[in-house]
Amino acid sequence: MRLYLVRHAEAIERPGTLPDAQRYLTAKGRLAFREIARRVRDAGAAPDIIFSSPLLRAVQTAEILSERLKHRGDIVVARELAPGFDHEALRSLLYGEEGVREAAFVGHEPDLGILTACLLSPAAAYFPFRKGAVAALETGKDVSKGNARFLWRADGKGMVSELSDASEG
Repeated sequence: MRLYLVRHAEAIERPGTLPDAQRYLTAKGRLAFREIARRVRDAGAAPDIIFSSPLLRAVQTAEILSERLKHRGDIVVARELAPGFDHEALRSLLYGEEGVREAAFVGHEPDLGILTACLLSPAAAYFPFRKGAVAALETGKDVSKGNARFLWRADGKGMVSELSDASEG
């Protein structure tokens, strides 16, 4: 199974009384993520399903990803992807999704960094994600800890396919 772990694009800072869940993408964040999503498409990404955190900035990022990848399905807004997303929540979301070969998950840091490190190596502590970054991993259907293989990462600085380059943030 191929997983695409996506950190939401740049959002506005939290002004005064605006709840965190309602922070939305900046114009710069939208523009930058459209370019990142184009690279993701050019790398051959074609998720069967896209999951998103319910926070507005993640949903907006998932919408851009869906548009750029010409995804035909719905975006599944899942509370499990809100801050606190972990390995068990990932497995829970995939449970019962028969026939899924590729899945995208749009969420937040530090959750995605911790989860990616866990999937790549149970001994690793963290794999940093810049805003709008996408990491592609190959794993077995059971999505076991330490069983994933790093494929590439796309972010505002380009594409990397070497794990040592990708884990430097």
